Amino acid sequence: MRTTEMPPATNSAYEHRLEQTHIGGSYFQPIEIKNLPPAVADLCCGMGGLSLAARELGMRVAVGVDLNAHAARTFTKNFPEAEFVEGSVRSAKVLQRCSELLKQSKEIAPAPSIVVSGPPCQGFSVAGSRNPIDPRNQILVAVARAIAELNPHCALIENVSMILAEAHSHRLTRFENTLKDAGYFLHALMLDAADFGVAQKRKRVFFLVTRKQIDEGQILKRLGHLKMPQLTVRHALLGLPSPEVRPDDYDDENDNCGFSNHLAMRHSKRVMKKIAALEPGTGPMSYRKLDPSQPSKTLFSGHRAPPAHFCEPRSITVREAARLQGFPDSFRIYGSFGNQMQQVTNAVPPPLAKAVLRVLLELVGLSTPEHA
Repeated sequence: MRTTEMPPATNSAYEHRLEQTHIGGSYFQPIEIKNLPPAVADLCCGMGGLSLAARELGMRVAVGVDLNAHAARTFTKNFPEAEFVEGSVRSAKVLQRCSELLKQSKEIAPAPSIVVSGPPCQGFSVAGSRNPIDPRNQILVAVARAIAELNPHCALIENVSMILAEAHSHRLTRFENTLKDAGYFLHALMLDAADFGVAQKRKRVFFLVTRKQIDEGQILKRLGHLKMPQLTVRHALLGLPSPEVRPDDYDDENDNCGFSNHLAMRHSKRVMKKIAALEPGTGPMSYRKLDPSQPSKTLFSGHRAPPAHFCEPRSITVREAARLQGFPDSFRIYGSFGNQMQQVTNAVPPPLAKAVLRVLLELVGLSTPEHA
């Protein structure tokens, strides 16, 4: 399995649009399988970054699977057309329900199916345990087994770049062999979200899972057409008003100045003074101040607080974090105030996922709607 890393974006790439591309002496053109939109099963869906990308490409999000009860509400509210199944991807009952939901459009003709997944990365991530025997690392292989069981036309799996480290090679080999035994080919691709319209430097590995071997040159060529100039923090947060501090009787259904999830954390005067004294782009991991002229560094959550705003002495809001991840303001995050930030920072940036999904669909012969 080769891993390809995309070169940096250029301004000229922003002006390109995906068209028929002359590759290897012939024109590569997607072949439509039926006219029904592909049905999507999102395993370890979280709040739905991959599902949002799929829906924006015209696919039917059929089911999301996760063990996180907080993510369940966010996913269900934002994807009312889909069913949320709270459970493990290892569960035969869960996979049976996924299979049923993927086949619901067979009244007219079989619809193509796609599995997408962003398995928990804390065991692989530099911000997590980096422990090769972390039990969360086993979910990657479980996702491969689920794909083998669901038998989709193709699949897309996202994870942190550290998954390719030597310490995890044994598990990665099991992951690859599980898919190969099920008749799939695997191609690993290293991408940076900042190259695809996300105001955040966030390197991630995408595994493209296909029934036929796909040419690396085709992948890179088509992704190159979709790359964009880097988006700055200032541009991404443009138009958001200064937020009020979260009230004691916080309700996740309430808005602030017309924006959902836009409330500030309570800071002591001492912490606010420390933040105010920082230069943009500097500070400890717990509240590093954003540089407005650059994309954000990778957003983390958990024991680390979110970064600080570049001109206000406070941590960024959940809405600001969602914008730095590429989520639209119409996407509301539910759950406890503290857990919302974790949901956002664990999500796959939709613009990045959309670019990779678009290319994957075309390379396996599934067309996307013209408006996507």
